[in-house]
Amino acid sequence: MPHPGRIAFISQSAALCASVLDWASEAGIGFSAVVSTGNMLDVDFGDLIDHLGSDPQTRSIILYMESVKDARKFMSAARGFAKAKPIIVLKAGRFPESAEAAFSHVGVLCSEDSVYEAAFKRAGIIRVEAVRDLFNCAEALSMQQRPKGPNLTIITNAGGPAIIAAEPS
Repeated sequence: MPHPGRIAFISQSAALCASVLDWASEAGIGFSAVVSTGNMLDVDFGDLIDHLGSDPQTRSIILYMESVKDARKFMSAARGFAKAKPIIVLKAGRFPESAEAAFSHVGVLCSEDSVYEAAFKRAGIIRVEAVRDLFNCAEALSMQQRPKGPNLTIITNAGGPAIIAAEPS
């Protein structure tokens, strides 16, 4: 059983879910909820984001995703909560070979990765590219309060990173 915490984890892969739980237990990171969806026959990402977005125990949501069945519901839920509660996603199937493997795993054809990339950006979802990045985000989110209001200060020694940091997500 995971330690109690403020991060919700939703995974389309039971094996990856188990790995994240093992890592989190060793790192002392807890979860408000852990859901392994499998093929999402009855509950999908949109349903879960709606539920967890309203959950006062959940401060952020991390996802491992291979495909989305109901894009409209997913986008609506994600856009509704991503500004208040960070949503971090590791989307598998970025390349033709891995998209084919994802199809054989969940039985849903993955769209072009650029479609997912644009959708995530539009919804305000933060995308990571590796499992270690998902771990790092989970660890950072577990330790840090989310900044509130206009009182955030960004200190940098370079113009480019300052410009990127100042852009709304």
